[in-house]
Amino acid sequence: MFFFISGMNTETKSLGNATNVICPACGAYTCMHITVLYEALHIFFVPVLRWNRRYLVTAPCCQTVFALDPDEGRAFEKNEKATIDPARLHKTYGFSASSDHCPFCGAHLSCDARFCSQCGKSIR
Repeated sequence: MFFFISGMNTETKSLGNATNVICPACGAYTCMHITVLYEALHIFFVPVLRWNRRYLVTAPCCQTVFALDPDEGRAFEKNEKATIDPARLHKTYGFSASSDHCPFCGAHLSCDARFCSQCGKSIR
């Protein structure tokens, strides 16, 4: 008899901070936190396939979340760049780090929600 254990989930990885950036949302001189989100297929608890990579940038000054162009995100991930170009940031309208809406589907969340009731993805 052979058991096959597999699973899929959305994973996040912190890539670090980009310093000396002017926030496009509020104009403050700040550092921005860069995170990559991706879907992962695990076989026997080992990730074997990753897809749907999205790079998100959070501005701590106003808690605004931006989507970063994939090319810029990959360059930052490979340590080819230490800064990011504010022109390559796209505001994720209606969402912030302290938002009461799901960043994936936009559904309204209760204040103590850990998962979205609409799409089932982890919020924290």
